[in-house]
Amino acid sequence: MSRVGLVGVSVLLSGCLKLIDVNVPGDAGELVIEAYFSDADSAVVRLSRTVPYFGEGRPPLVPDALVTLEEVETGAVDTLRWRDSFYVRVRGNVSPREGHTYRLRVRVGEENIYATSRMPRRVPIDTLFVLWRPAVGNLPEGYRAIGVARDPAGESNAYRARVFRNDTLFNRVFDWIYSDDRYIEGRPIVFEFPYPLAVGDTFSLELMSIPVEVVKYYDQIVRNAFGGSGGFSPPPDNAYSNFIGGKRRVWGYFFCYASHRRGLRVRE
Repeated sequence: MSRVGLVGVSVLLSGCLKLIDVNVPGDAGELVIEAYFSDADSAVVRLSRTVPYFGEGRPPLVPDALVTLEEVETGAVDTLRWRDSFYVRVRGNVSPREGHTYRLRVRVGEENIYATSRMPRRVPIDTLFVLWRPAVGNLPEGYRAIGVARDPAGESNAYRARVFRNDTLFNRVFDWIYSDDRYIEGRPIVFEFPYPLAVGDTFSLELMSIPVEVVKYYDQIVRNAFGGSGGFSPPPDNAYSNFIGGKRRVWGYFFCYASHRRGLRVRE
């Protein structure tokens, strides 16, 4: 090694170390809202509050809020009731209608916020079947499910596919399957699912038609989950929210969705 090289290594190994005090935000108590209204006439809202970054324990739930669901076109209003950690719509005047807009209001103390979402058109699953497939990459050979639907032409649509095997939902972040229709406008949508199936297994596919804006929300959650931890990784984004009207930041999203579900049992 040349003398110049030795000097360079020496400089690198003897560089100064500086202790950097990272100011991690310690704010807590902001609302976290997970909420949806489906064309199956089901409305569910989960309310909790944030905890400090280094805090211990689960985020506290909020059981004392006033939560209402409004149908903008008709003026109908329902109050959701607290049931076992969630606010649910027991019965009322609001009805799920394609193309109608719904407003969810949440009032907790002096906090009074709301979000709106339009009920999308339901896109049916045309067919769901199973094929024996050869090994590909990390996927071994075996039975795999394939679903087919068709994106309506001339509309701006988005989808999420939820998959159940033997009545168990694949719901980890890396199992999320969602997209808008920018690359499939008016064409068939073909899903081949990478989950191995055995003879006797049941498999169910729920195709959720969701507002296009929800894709942005999902994207941020996925980026934050898989953003990496290297020195050059981008910092996590603030989770997008469609709730407005409050003085403090709100985390989470309210959206309407319409869905169609098909299932099968694997046979030889």
